[in-house]
Amino acid sequence: MASAQIKVINRFGVERLLPLDKPVFTIGRKAENDLQMLSDTVSRQHAEIRFENEAFYILDIGSKRGTYVNDQRIERAALSHNDRIRIGGDDEQHIIFLAEAVEETSIIFDTGAHSISLTYDRAPEASANEELQKLSRYLEVNQAFKFSLSPDDVLCLIVDAAIEMAVAERGFLMLLNQKGELEFKIARDKDRRSLVGNEFAMSRSVVEEVFKQNRAVIVNESTQAAELARHSVRALDLRTIACIPLRRFRMSEKMDATAVLQSDVIGVLYVDSHFTRQPLTNTAVRLLESLAFEATKTLESIRLMHEEREKKQLEEELQLAAQVQSALAPTNFKQPAHFEVAAAMLPSREVGGDFYELMTLKDGRCVFALGDVSGKGIAAAILAGMAQGALQAQFIANLALTDVITNLNKTIAQRSDANRFLTMFCATIDADGHLTYINAGHNPPLLLRTDGTLEKLSTKSVVLGAFDFAKYEAKQTRLQAGDALVIYSDGVTEAADAQGEMFGEDRLDALVQTHGAFSAENLKTRLLDEVVRFTKGEPQS
Repeated sequence: MASAQIKVINRFGVERLLPLDKPVFTIGRKAENDLQMLSDTVSRQHAEIRFENEAFYILDIGSKRGTYVNDQRIERAALSHNDRIRIGGDDEQHIIFLAEAVEETSIIFDTGAHSISLTYDRAPEASANEELQKLSRYLEVNQAFKFSLSPDDVLCLIVDAAIEMAVAERGFLMLLNQKGELEFKIARDKDRRSLVGNEFAMSRSVVEEVFKQNRAVIVNESTQAAELARHSVRALDLRTIACIPLRRFRMSEKMDATAVLQSDVIGVLYVDSHFTRQPLTNTAVRLLESLAFEATKTLESIRLMHEEREKKQLEEELQLAAQVQSALAPTNFKQPAHFEVAAAMLPSREVGGDFYELMTLKDGRCVFALGDVSGKGIAAAILAGMAQGALQAQFIANLALTDVITNLNKTIAQRSDANRFLTMFCATIDADGHLTYINAGHNPPLLLRTDGTLEKLSTKSVVLGAFDFAKYEAKQTRLQAGDALVIYSDGVTEAADAQGEMFGEDRLDALVQTHGAFSAENLKTRLLDEVVRFTKGEPQS
């Protein structure tokens, strides 16, 4: 029979090699199987690896959750070197078929790029009683995880257990922060007391070695690893150190037969002592590795819980912002007798502070404004609502356009966040087409004359809310019969397709010149249709 093996990597990253030295190798939940997998997603008799016609085949033998080779569900499949096998829904163990036998080492941890062994000398095994006590303590800790403990309580429990199993004096849990630096999360002593900042002195060289090399380091007085950390170890007068990486395991992005289990270091579990004790046994080191894995699981649960909470909060905020923004759209504007008006506001991926206003004044003039608050979310939508309400109140008070915008600027500057501002185009028009307008840092509206000339209405006024002392000057022009005025926000010109290309001003200018003779409603529809066609349904921010 050909020499072949399967490599089984458990949830702790520990590997073991099992020889395929019999015609039928069985896998399942029952103890009689050659590979027993204790998972509810694995059937009692789940799969077999058979040697037939000088080749190895894997067969699913009627399991409920299926057998997979390289993520493809199979009934029977020939196995090739480095094929990945998944049994049911068990993600706790990863199985790799090895067509050629490799030499097994004692304990191997996969770092993603290569396999490494622990850097400790094999110590004399402790008495059976001591080993049983450590195993018993680990099982007690593992059982405690099932109770309703807070995440911090669980992490403290893990560090306390690590100190006890290593017969150490102090223990630390250090985590990677957003800057990529290790910082203290939990610090405890052998009396289960939390340590304060001035008690955090530790061997930084050992910690850095573990973090950078993604491997455990065990330092006793007799080990070569002590030479590596000689400065900090001697300065602190340390005799024993155990430092274990906290690994987050994942499969490599290349999902084929060459894919391997990779790990990222997110922190370290560290214990030390000033007194000489017997070297750590293999069992103690493995239990420390298991505790490090439990710490990683707890931290991952915390991270996922925070992400879910933030996601829910964001969804609620966006829903509220959408309601606020929807309420800003004018509903009772009546079409004037002398010109047509059409307006629309399309939703984007992120609710922002865009709004428009249409209103008729007592003297018959019409007001139309389009504003865009910087930023996204509920804060932008609320500021937009405040600005729109203030704008309406100013016009109802029969103030001139320059006074309206000047007062609005002061209101926004005094009541909004320093990082929030508002661009706006605001204008009034009378029955004879006299247009008075102020452009406060907004996209210049397009005025298409009947002779095909395209004018852009801009002023040198600054955005609203930036400086409460800013002054605003109005400009005037006159619309003739057949002229078209298009007011828009940067959501039109910055609309992007899947490749990131923007709709742009040139494309908008050309469309307005081509279709400017349409009615207001038809021109609006055509412009929006072109934007949607250009983006091909790509969500816009």
